Amino acid sequence: MFNNKYIYSFTLLILLPFLLIYIIFISIKKDDFNFIKNRMGILNKINNTDNICIHCASLGEVNGAKELIKEIIKNNNVLISTNTNSGKIRACELFPDLDVVYFPLDYKFIVSNWLKSLKIKSMIVYETEIWPNFYKICGYENIKLCIVNARIQKNLHKKKFVKKIYAEALENCQFILCKSNYEKKKYLKLGINEKNIFSIGNLKYAYKPQVIKEEDQKRKSTEFSNTKNFFLMASTHDPDEKNFLQAIQELLINEISVVIAPRHIERSKKIANMFRDIGISVHFLSNASKNYVLGEWSINAVLIIDTFGDLSKFYSNARYVYVGGGYSRRGVQNIIEPSIYGKPILVGPNIDNFYEEIMSLKEQDGITVIEDVASISTKESIVKHIREFRNLNDETLIKRGDVAKEHSLKFKNIVEKYVEFLKQKKVIS
Repeated sequence: MFNNKYIYSFTLLILLPFLLIYIIFISIKKDDFNFIKNRMGILNKINNTDNICIHCASLGEVNGAKELIKEIIKNNNVLISTNTNSGKIRACELFPDLDVVYFPLDYKFIVSNWLKSLKIKSMIVYETEIWPNFYKICGYENIKLCIVNARIQKNLHKKKFVKKIYAEALENCQFILCKSNYEKKKYLKLGINEKNIFSIGNLKYAYKPQVIKEEDQKRKSTEFSNTKNFFLMASTHDPDEKNFLQAIQELLINEISVVIAPRHIERSKKIANMFRDIGISVHFLSNASKNYVLGEWSINAVLIIDTFGDLSKFYSNARYVYVGGGYSRRGVQNIIEPSIYGKPILVGPNIDNFYEEIMSLKEQDGITVIEDVASISTKESIVKHIREFRNLNDETLIKRGDVAKEHSLKFKNIVEKYVEFLKQKKVIS
């Protein structure tokens, strides 16, 4: 029987030509040739030594790690790595003074050159990224490696080959800081030594609501004067919109506006066409002027947020929020942002990504999980729940939102806890 590492190496060898085609395509498409250079281990030399690299897979991970990075850069030389162009753009926006590079392909010779070029002392991986060769070379080079806000795919421990590959790679981690006890248990099922796994809490609780300048406050109040009674669908994935189609029709008939923010904005036109095919008007936020007044947006139309960075502006004025992903294989998206805004929240049945957080809120009636019910269809179940929410009075909605907000405030010092732990382990100064 072949050793797992040989199977992995052989798989990488087979995939190499396809990966090369992919990174060349992305480099051309995004007009960013650092993408192909960095991913092949070619970088500009870094002047600083003893660098701490914080790896964030993409845009969502950059946003999630933002507050932690802000604290670490106060006393350390930091650079950021990411897998995607959108992740790099966001990292450069947030941290214009830091070096931001693309993560290497997981081939030993590429990884070695990448690490040496960046003069890395410590490697902090945010959430889910596990690359066997990268982790092993960090071990060979005595680079301190850890995972923060760690989570792992549902049922991964049941996939024998992947389980063994991951377990061997994770042996090179000094420690794993899980975002919940639920995630810690999943790591333990991989066979990881318990003494190296800790549960601290979810770093996404460090999210800070957007501060609105005083001069914009008056404009903001008029913008929403006619549309404060709207239903927000945040970070939706296929088939969220299709599943909610009947419910959305009922909301519009009852003069409750609907705002949809797809997790991947390239889906916006497809979503719009689906509504237009059944006679529902659609507006795109990107088509609005800078001084767009939401009161101009028709009460019986859907507004699609097809721009980056604008979702947070809609949380505070939404009547209730559906957080997408719960009907997809990806699983439910970030429920913490709307909870910090004090909003009543609905999610679909696949809650594994935020299982402990959601179950804790559910016990306090701070979130509603639309469970799969054998006796009725998914669409009928959604309609039923939306009707219930539509009939709730303001007092009840506010109470549910307050529960969510109070729960999130329990974790307001979460960044400090992570920083203290990382200092104790000498990963950062």
